[in-house]
Amino acid sequence: MNADYKGYSIVVGADHDDTTGLWNGRYRILDDKGIVVYESFVEPLPDQDQAGEAANVAAREWIDRQ
Repeated sequence: MNADYKGYSIVVGADHDDTTGLWNGRYRILDDKGIVVYESFVEPLPDQDQAGEAANVAAREWIDRQ
């Protein structure tokens, strides 16, 4: 999922961990020049959609704190 938010671009995804069976939500925040300014993960969750949504929320919270 890609989204624009307050002048930043957010790229969100989720990877399945075969060992734990959980989904790792991840996000990248890019500035207006396409440079990654922050990248992180959220706590693993049992559902891919939940992990992606949690990553999206975390990215927006990070931007709001800037």
